[in-house]
Amino acid sequence: MRIGGDLQHSLTQGYRIDLRGLLTEGWTQTRRNGFGLLLAIVGVVAIWLLLTQWVLGHSITTEGEESMDLSLTLSLLITVIMAPMTAALDMLGVQQAIGVRARAAQVFDFFRHFIRLGTLSLLTTLMGSLAGTLLSMLGAPMPLVLLPTALLNMALLFSVPLLLERGMTPWQAIVTSVRLFLHGWTSLIVLHMVMLALFMLAVIPMGLGLLLVAPLYYNIKGILYRDLCGIAVEVSEAPTEPDHFNA
Repeated sequence: MRIGGDLQHSLTQGYRIDLRGLLTEGWTQTRRNGFGLLLAIVGVVAIWLLLTQWVLGHSITTEGEESMDLSLTLSLLITVIMAPMTAALDMLGVQQAIGVRARAAQVFDFFRHFIRLGTLSLLTTLMGSLAGTLLSMLGAPMPLVLLPTALLNMALLFSVPLLLERGMTPWQAIVTSVRLFLHGWTSLIVLHMVMLALFMLAVIPMGLGLLLVAPLYYNIKGILYRDLCGIAVEVSEAPTEPDHFNA
């Protein structure tokens, strides 16, 4: 059975986000079940920092253009390696949106989709880099150069669950996510502005607020995907709640 909204309806009829209701449900979900997701986020960030330090260490020992080429290659390699783990955070938010509590160890569950997730990550990175490079060559100011990347990140909000939960190809997931964004872009931009404000506030008390805002963000993404696209679940004959989540 499928819980939540309908993808085709969202693509054809559009949608309007109840921002207050979305934030309220996301906050309730974070207070009740945020710990496992928080541990997963901390683990992924720690692994990313270790890999980044490794790249910096290799870059320092290399000089000139060779250093730049090596750094670029290693950075792309990190992007691909991290893709299954960062995608897992999105899917844990989706999982919690249907009442299945996240566990930190699940960040390693999606390496079986390594090729598809790595391809998706490379495609999105390439798209953002090309847009930024083109604007830089045209002499655009830095805020304008960063704008396409920010909008692209918003437009690809649904790409990971569309690829994993719907079984789409990387390109299909990108196109479908962009179409969804265009049908409700004003609401999604407002949502991201609110989340950006919350992140900025969370950083003030020595970053401690991120312990709540980070899992809140992924819970909200999961709820939003559920409400707009629907989530397929397998259930027993007389379930009290979704019994199994599979992607």
